[in-house]
Amino acid sequence: MDANSPTQWVAQFWDAVYKLLYRLSGSSHEAEDLTQDTFLRAIERQSSFKLGTNRRAWLLRIATNAFLDRQRRKKVLKIGTLPGELPDDSPHPGQPMQARELHDSLLVAIESLPETARVVFLLRGEQDLSFREIAQIIDASEETARWHMMQARKALLAKLDGKLD
Repeated sequence: MDANSPTQWVAQFWDAVYKLLYRLSGSSHEAEDLTQDTFLRAIERQSSFKLGTNRRAWLLRIATNAFLDRQRRKKVLKIGTLPGELPDDSPHPGQPMQARELHDSLLVAIESLPETARVVFLLRGEQDLSFREIAQIIDASEETARWHMMQARKALLAKLDGKLD
């Protein structure tokens, strides 16, 4: 299978795109829909991809834009995830209750971040993208991406203060 074929993109990057969109939307149904939309947009725009650049970052930018487009249309920020909808990275049943509570508090805190700070935090923390790649995705300077990350970290630490003891 050709590494440049859309079928290969889906096989290789579906999980990364879905995970980002799930974290942004808070809904498995919406994340699935947006992930499909992302790959359809990517296929339509495959001529805009520059060979030799990071295909994952390119797809995550398309995914982020798909999410932001939907948010603009809805004009409603979804906050809140049902504990039953947690993806595979949720704590295991054998973990102490404190760890599960901290995990749940962290998820709620991330979801309460302003939209851009949440996008930057998730792209950096979960997708391990560079600030240069994040800046391209959010259409801002690298310094602005770093600033949003700093704001996200400060807000998360403030919300989790006392729970990290």
